[in-house]
Amino acid sequence: MNPPKVFTVLALVLLSAFAHAAKTGGKSGGGDEPAPRIAVYLDCSSSMVPYLEAVEAEVRKQFPDADVFKVPAIKVWVDGAVVRGGAATVLPHKPAAGPTVSLDTSRLSATGKEILARYAGNFEVGSVGAWVDILRTEKRYDALVIFSDFNDQVLQVRLGRPPLRTYVDDAGQRSLPETEIKDDRTVAEKAWEDVWVGSFDLANAGKAPALYLFSTRNPASRILQKSADVSGGKFTLIDWLRPDGPPKPSN
Repeated sequence: MNPPKVFTVLALVLLSAFAHAAKTGGKSGGGDEPAPRIAVYLDCSSSMVPYLEAVEAEVRKQFPDADVFKVPAIKVWVDGAVVRGGAATVLPHKPAAGPTVSLDTSRLSATGKEILARYAGNFEVGSVGAWVDILRTEKRYDALVIFSDFNDQVLQVRLGRPPLRTYVDDAGQRSLPETEIKDDRTVAEKAWEDVWVGSFDLANAGKAPALYLFSTRNPASRILQKSADVSGGKFTLIDWLRPDGPPKPSN
């Protein structure tokens, strides 16, 4: 991996977030105004380890006050119609065996410390689904940024004995048209997606954070992509950063 490549693309993405914040009424960072508040989700799963140090360094260079949350997965689970670990309930932090949510608060702002102290258990249980569900209405941030390879799936089940899978958005299927993806959910079971999209739409009026996604391997899940699009954010595929990735595009 070539760290300067990571630096360049991450700077561009975060500067786009900066511009979006200024356009929609966020702080521009000029004069005495503080820079826009950025929250970053770093997928710390084993496949992402080679990128993390360089990515975090550049995040802090571009936005020294950014709150970086380190969570070892990029999953979205939905139990019935409720996002696992979401904002509806505060969960105690009971880390499982293996990689866990980082509890290091030394570089977090007061806002980040408050969120991590309250929701570390949610992030441990619910991964990026919990993080997005909680932060999508957090007005103290101008932008949410997710860096991952998006290897993990969105999995929704209908509760019962046994639970019944009603929807799976797997990385291997994301190149297919959405109409070809099996979806057995009811309208009520899809409501959480409408809530996410509606929340991020408020970013255009400066009433919610915009969402930016960038991936070293796979397209983002459909719900994250929709949320980024409606917020005025974007998805950027930077698979050429990987040692085994394709050549860097010429334009």
